[in-house]
Parts: sequence; C-alpha cells; structure tokens
Amino acid sequence: MAQLFDSIKSDLKKKPIFHYKFDSRSAFIGNRSANVWGIKVGIGFNRRVRFGVGYNYLKSRLPARTSIVSSQTGEMLQSRLRMRYVSIYAEYVYYRKNKWELSVPVQIGIGNTAYVPFNDSQVNFRLVTYPILLYEPCLSVNYRIVPFVALGTEMGLRIALVKSRQINEQITAPIYVFKAIIYWADMINYFWPNNKVPKPIMDIL
Repeated sequence: MAQLFDSIKSDLKKKPIFHYKFDSRSAFIGNRSANVWGIKVGIGFNRRVRFGVGYNYLKSRLPARTSIVSSQTGEMLQSRLRMRYVSIYAEYVYYRKNKWELSVPVQIGIGNTAYVPFNDSQVNFRLVTYPILLYEPCLSVNYRIVPFVALGTEMGLRIALVKSRQINEQITAPIYVFKAIIYWADMINYFWPNNKVPKPIMDIL
C-alpha cells in the first residue's frame, strides 16, 4: 500500500492533461439488459491517474412494471423508467506493459429516477422524481491491437446505495462493457511522423 500511494503521489506531480471519454455501459434492470450512456471530462496525470466528472443517463427504453395515472384523463398509462445522474470518477492504471493496460475505474453518481410515459406523446401526467445514489467499481482491461487502437472490456458492479421504495426496479446489478479505443495522437504520429500539430493539442487528443 505504501508503494501504491508513493506511486500515485509521484504521478500527481506531473503536468495535468485534459481527459475525456464517451462510454456505454451495459447492465441489467430486473432481468432485462439496459444501457447507460455517459460522457466524462477531467484531468489525467502521467497517463496513469485520472479524475473528473460525468453525466449519465439510462438510454434503454424498458417497459416498467408500474403504471402511472394521467393527470387530465385519469387513465392508466404504460410507463418506463427514467434515470439520470451526475458522477465523480477516478481511475488508476496499475499495470501497463507491452500491449496491455489494466486499470481500476470507480465512480459515484447522484441523481434521480422517475416513471414517465412509455409513449412520449402522452405528456399529460404529473412527474414525480426520486433520488438515487450509485456506486460503480470496475476492473478495466485494454489490449492494443495496433499502435493507435485498443480493444477492451470492463467488468464491475452498479450498487444502489440509496433508492426510493417507490421505484419497483432492481437497480443493483453487474456492469459489463466492450469497447474500442482510438488514441488520436498516436495515430497522427504513426501516419504523419513529421506533423506540425502543437503539443498542447496533441496532449488533448
């Protein structure tokens, strides 16, 4: 542990570089597969330690087991679960050798859930939102198939630390991700080794 903290402390002394990524994480809600899309921005140090914030939302439109009542007609409407949350995240790359990279990404998210009409045209209802607090630890493995492209996977858990009893869905579930990563700066240097792109821009890429 002492060596780990010394390594992180040494990394944090390096120049910070802007970091961003888009992701789509698959999990389950109840027995059904569900995708959560997210965008993250932050800073990285020495290509090993990363911190930032993100915005995430449930992309999948899954029919919910709970109906909602139209505030105008009083009829029962088929509903779907809506989930949105902001997050803070951290990632530490603890192994990088040859073409392999292993890291531990972790994020904590806070936001809200709600039941909304499955048919978007049925807007005549009273929206009630419920808070949610999520903890998502994962293990990430990336393998570079060429110098500027890597294939990878993430496995972990989405744990609902706080969830309203009014949301009749199983939110806690395993997470799995299959991803392709393009290292834009490495690709530019590979195809155009004598390029004139300024280093600050290459750092962002």
